[in-house]
Amino acid sequence: MTDVDGFCPMGCGKTLFLGSAGHVTCSWCECPNPGAAADILSIPETEHIVQLGESTFTVQHPLRERLNGDLWGCRLHQHLGRSSGPPAIPGRYRVYVDGDARPTTWVAVPT
Repeated sequence: MTDVDGFCPMGCGKTLFLGSAGHVTCSWCECPNPGAAADILSIPETEHIVQLGESTFTVQHPLRERLNGDLWGCRLHQHLGRSSGPPAIPGRYRVYVDGDARPTTWVAVPT
């Protein structure tokens, strides 16, 4: 068993190890989802996913924003919060942004 330097995303602590077929797994027997770290690492999405409502929005941020604290000051989230209304028809979108964090491309994704 090879320990992995990191923490279980389910809150178990420093309990990760490299399991069969190279999957990162939690070793705590009461972990509610021992494969959560592997599941997170297998998600290929690297852009913001935005769910637009008639007058609301939610943002699924890319994991890279957590690495250096950008999540707390996400400029896309701030831009959407300042908008007077939805920038597209309600739905779910993958949003590509320019250097100013202004949405440049909205691509509909299935819900």
